[in-house]
Amino acid sequence: MNQENNNTLTTMNEENQPKSYTDVLRDTQQEEFPLLGEVTAPFMGNPLALMNSIYDEDGVVVPCPLPDSMTQCLPQMMSEPLSLYDDADIRTMLLMAMMPTLGSAMSNVRVRHGQRLYSLGMMNICVGPSASGKGSVGDVASLVDGINKIICEESAQAQSDHRKRHTRYKRLSSQLNFAAKGDVSQLVDVNDIAGEVDEPQAPLRRMHKLPAKTTAANYYRLLYANGDNISYLHIPELAEMSAANKGSFGDFIYILLAAQNEEQLHTGRKTDDEDYLIEHTRLAMAATGTMSSVREFIPNLEDGLSTRFLYHCLPAKSTVRGEMDEATAEAFIDVYGHHRGVLTDIWKELRPFEGKTDEELPRLIITDEQRKYIDEYYRQLVSFISLTQPDSDLRAPILRSRLNLYRMQMIIAVLRRYEELGSVEGMFTEKRFTIAEADLKWGLAYIFYCMMQTSTIYDRLRREEREEPKRTCISPLAFVQLLSHQFTTAVATKLGEEMGIKERAVRHHLRTLCLKGYIERLRQGVYRKVARRINGKKKSSVIAQDSVILSQDTPRDASLRSA
Repeated sequence: MNQENNNTLTTMNEENQPKSYTDVLRDTQQEEFPLLGEVTAPFMGNPLALMNSIYDEDGVVVPCPLPDSMTQCLPQMMSEPLSLYDDADIRTMLLMAMMPTLGSAMSNVRVRHGQRLYSLGMMNICVGPSASGKGSVGDVASLVDGINKIICEESAQAQSDHRKRHTRYKRLSSQLNFAAKGDVSQLVDVNDIAGEVDEPQAPLRRMHKLPAKTTAANYYRLLYANGDNISYLHIPELAEMSAANKGSFGDFIYILLAAQNEEQLHTGRKTDDEDYLIEHTRLAMAATGTMSSVREFIPNLEDGLSTRFLYHCLPAKSTVRGEMDEATAEAFIDVYGHHRGVLTDIWKELRPFEGKTDEELPRLIITDEQRKYIDEYYRQLVSFISLTQPDSDLRAPILRSRLNLYRMQMIIAVLRRYEELGSVEGMFTEKRFTIAEADLKWGLAYIFYCMMQTSTIYDRLRREEREEPKRTCISPLAFVQLLSHQFTTAVATKLGEEMGIKERAVRHHLRTLCLKGYIERLRQGVYRKVARRINGKKKSSVIAQDSVILSQDTPRDASLRSA
């Protein structure tokens, strides 16, 4: 990739020339933003190399992929699967999708943010053009297949046990009915149905990986059934969700809005079995889609939905993985199979904590010095973004990213402890997890990179808004005032095209004005403005009425005020 083009996420200097992120940081980092360069120093020789960018094939500026040093220093469960892919952009995208996947397997751990304890549920979106390689996210999503299989099997067993209990309940009901009638020949063994005095309620179906395409009511039901555990949602094509959200998905958007801060959700349906109160909405989501599907899913940047996600923007280039040879296929099976098993074992080790209060669960501990360091870093980051991009609307994503920073740090801390012990046994005997200094700087550098990616997505969304043609709203009278005293239909149509008015609307304007007597039709396709009397004075044409027509609405003119 050509990295000669520096980051053009720009500000304007005194000469009104664009100034890149890199230039601003290079000029001011020693005085105003020292931490922004300091956090990247352990991972690359040039602290500013993280902020380089390129132009992809569509002419859109995107950040360069993360350097290998930022992926190789991660725990093995993260670095080994990433090393299977040759393309640096694909590795960076998979790292973005891996965070919510791994976090969903660690439901019973917590991080503190503000006055509350949160789980590790994150929601990330990977954006890229068709045939760009973003389908590789499915490989990462398979890491929780073992967990999903166990939960589905347990749910199926619970359903089977319920059917048996319900059968015994019906036998007991029959026995009571026959006993009341004195027909003892139909009595069954009481020991076979002992304790079945009330009708058993069917258990809700549970699964760890939620279906990518279902109704909003079913999402509520599944989230409620999973309780305090994190539900995992992998969406291969964001366009499907956008289309279904207009119909059967219903209010699924509210689930995403509540999942960021694990807020309460309550759905009240007409039947009792669909009335669910979810105390904490815990959801981890990894989605992929094209820019057009993101634009439909997030129609604007003001409703707060866009700030719930971390983004990765994949450049437009052909990076489709070719046919695997036998050795490569075996490497994929071995690496993913091994880490899938380890992640399942970590999940099992956390299961005894189910049902305990948040204070009793393993959680991340941040020292006062680390918290001060993070506070100062975020202060500099907000100031830096405000200087370089005053109109970027990145303040809300930056502030929301702090919770995701803690979540990522907890994931890395858990995997570090596994590597230290060499086994999952006893991993959570000590419930306190701390952050190493190197991992803390890695997380802060990664957050800065995520903000660059978010800025790219925001810029592309705004560009589409600017390019979208705006409909011109103009009344028939105001439109005809722009024409000469005598004009043709062709001239009026051409003027309408320049103003964004369709030909059908132009012809409707002309017919309306003819009926109202403002213009007259001389012959086919030729019109002339009609002189009218205003306050007893004759005007030569409707053009002389500009100030009257545009500033006042007489009863006769009011009928013509249509957009």
